[in-house]
Amino acid sequence: MTVEELQDEICAIDAIFPNTTSVMAPQVYELKVPQHEQLLIQMSFSESYPDVPPDILQLRTTDPNKYTDLNYLEHSFKTILSGIFNVGEVCLFEFFSELEQTLEVYDVRLEEAEAKFQTEQEVQKEYRDISPTRYINKEGHREVSVEPDPDPFEGWTQSEVIEDRGSKFIGFAREVHSVQEVKHFLGQLLTDRKIQRAAHNMTTWRIKGENGVQYQDCDDDGETAAGSRMLHLLTVCI
Repeated sequence: MTVEELQDEICAIDAIFPNTTSVMAPQVYELKVPQHEQLLIQMSFSESYPDVPPDILQLRTTDPNKYTDLNYLEHSFKTILSGIFNVGEVCLFEFFSELEQTLEVYDVRLEEAEAKFQTEQEVQKEYRDISPTRYINKEGHREVSVEPDPDPFEGWTQSEVIEDRGSKFIGFAREVHSVQEVKHFLGQLLTDRKIQRAAHNMTTWRIKGENGVQYQDCDDDGETAAGSRMLHLLTVCI
């Protein structure tokens, strides 16, 4: 493809998605992702394009509060580009189309993560609200002394850290006797900042009541089938 032919493709993209492209250097463009203009991709096009694929040089964002994991997104974009590229065929329009589908899923997961964070904040607030408060009478005056926050790990058994493909996993376990205790102790554990920031907090519990009655539940927290698999282990042990 000649330089003129590449410019024709860029012009076609700009006609479909206005104000999407910017020239950074010869054969190097910065492209705004349609419908997600806060994401900008720097791409380099070889003189042999489209016989060879373009290179993604950098992904940046003007909204770091929304797009917090650029390394993950850049890796995903490169995988998409590699998957849709066909030798001898221009690829930008199809690339943008695939990005739209991927980012729709990303937005849904982001909303779910925000909802999860909000729920955890509410659980922590509820836990703090029921934390014990001590009232002291001193010289006829009533003073309020709030007990220090308890250690979130008190009573929990913690596993060694397991690292796998760049992810770290830590297990926590303790004995419970009621659903109320499950909610209480999980709420206590979630007051730890590192646990709050974890990508996935998978939970599972199982209680044997009187007369053989059993109570159990699990939460995958976005990690497909993780909670149910842990619950299966509990059914084997308990």
